[in-house]
Amino acid sequence: MKVEYVDHHGCDLTVVNAARVSFNKHKDVFDEQDERLIKYLARHKHITPFQHPHITLRMQAPVPIRTQLFKHKVGLTESEESRRYVKNTPPLFIPEYFRSAPEGSIKQGSAGEHPRSTHWKDIYEARARTSIKLYEEMIEDGVAPEQARFILPQGVEVQWYWTGSLAAFARVYWQRSDSHAQKEVQMVSEMIDKIIKPLYPVSWSALTSQ
Repeated sequence: MKVEYVDHHGCDLTVVNAARVSFNKHKDVFDEQDERLIKYLARHKHITPFQHPHITLRMQAPVPIRTQLFKHKVGLTESEESRRYVKNTPPLFIPEYFRSAPEGSIKQGSAGEHPRSTHWKDIYEARARTSIKLYEEMIEDGVAPEQARFILPQGVEVQWYWTGSLAAFARVYWQRSDSHAQKEVQMVSEMIDKIIKPLYPVSWSALTSQ
């Protein structure tokens, strides 16, 4: 899994200028007064000014993690690689270890490392690589890529461009870094945090600490 910076628009000053345009005001230098304003806006859920800065990231994650992230629609748009067009061998995500199912009647989530994690990890990798090999053989034999992809396991990683507002990415991070989120999606959210935090240090901190 990985998250890479592609591009971004605006800065912390963009946020405060968007807020102050209501009063026909504009500033060229960010100062402590602006920092206080950003914290006020975030604290009182005045989100619109945070929707003006935008960020584009290049993402790579297993199919189920991609699906979880794609549930975030407001303020975000994605362009994903298509296996109707590409025939290269997709990378396989291999977890550090397999986790045990949670105790009780909980329907999702996981506990600590499974006692037979190594056993299941070896089987997972072997079976997944067999499926990937079959995919390659189908492609080589002239099977349509749009159908050959059906045999690929859920663990293969896909890539996509992800563009969204600062407010939208903050919402993704806030929800997906929560301890109840799947561990792998937490890992992706932390990668997002490391990229965006330096770009909008005051705004990002104000939005994600709520």
